[in-house]
Amino acid sequence: MSDINPNAHTNTSHTEQDGDLTLKDVLYTLMEFWRELWRRKWWIVLASLIFASFLGYKAYNTTPMFDAKLTYLFNDNSGGGALSGLLGSFGLGGEDKANLNRVLELSKSRNIIQKILFTKVELDTLGKKEDYIANYLIALHRYDKLWTNENSDYTDFRFNSGNINDFSRKELNALKMLYGLIVGTPSVKEPLFTNSFDKSTGILTISTKTVDEDLSILMSTQVFNELRTYYLDNITKGSQNTLTFTKEKTDSVYHLLRIKETQLSKFDDSHRNLADPGLLTQRKMLETEILKLKAMYAEVTKNRELADFRLNSGLPEIVIIDEPIPPVGMSAPSLIIEIIKGILFGGLLAFTIISGRKIVLDALKS
Repeated sequence: MSDINPNAHTNTSHTEQDGDLTLKDVLYTLMEFWRELWRRKWWIVLASLIFASFLGYKAYNTTPMFDAKLTYLFNDNSGGGALSGLLGSFGLGGEDKANLNRVLELSKSRNIIQKILFTKVELDTLGKKEDYIANYLIALHRYDKLWTNENSDYTDFRFNSGNINDFSRKELNALKMLYGLIVGTPSVKEPLFTNSFDKSTGILTISTKTVDEDLSILMSTQVFNELRTYYLDNITKGSQNTLTFTKEKTDSVYHLLRIKETQLSKFDDSHRNLADPGLLTQRKMLETEILKLKAMYAEVTKNRELADFRLNSGLPEIVIIDEPIPPVGMSAPSLIIEIIKGILFGGLLAFTIISGRKIVLDALKS
């Protein structure tokens, strides 16, 4: 008969009970954590004060940015109007979107931005001194200090000329860095200038953010004006050349026609009762030339009218919907919110470190 241990069942029951997590154990653990946090409360307070002070100081010293928005409408009448509308109803009207994207990219081109930067204006901010917009941006945003490092000294740097062909290497580099800050680069996530459009309405919005309200409004307006002028001048260049050529041709034919008609009139006045076959032939040739010139004049006149119609009917419409007026939107971090964020972040960080430290120490002791 085998031996039976009477305590085997009892030991097994105790083991199962030891593996269970009771409410008492949970409360005891929470109390232990609470005591540890209370003992380290001044560390939590200190961390909260440090982060609150840092974020509050940063918010207090952050210069507010003035955001000037200009909305406008672009309607390309150069062709495909009915077809584009039909395709658009089936979600296939990609040409209009391509035109809008072309306008967006053109507005951020260095050609357009450079014209804006080297426009001279007067601002009250710096005592109504006439200067380039580029120099105002550098002075107000303190970009000269941002660009200064061990290899390059841009302290008090300003552009003295608006002719890029005369720029030194340093000036060209400054222009390139300023252009990147305006339109954005992989390292510049919040550029001063943006241009976007609403897919549902097709309305475009130019937005310029600077530390000066008047400068923001001025730049948004100037970008729109330069964009409109540049786009219209280039999109209508071919049609304008055709119209100019047909006008010159029409004037030339008309001038020859008047000469031949004058010659015929003088010929008739000087040769009355004409009977000489040679003179009759000469008169007939003048009449034939006049008929040819009249036919040519009618044709070139028609071509001129067609060229003028194509130029005017195909002219894109770029019109302002709402231009920026003061006061414009201002963006700046709230001092109170930043302090609260600092308190919460600092307290949470200290809580995490203290709790983690206790967990590790308890694990090493067991």
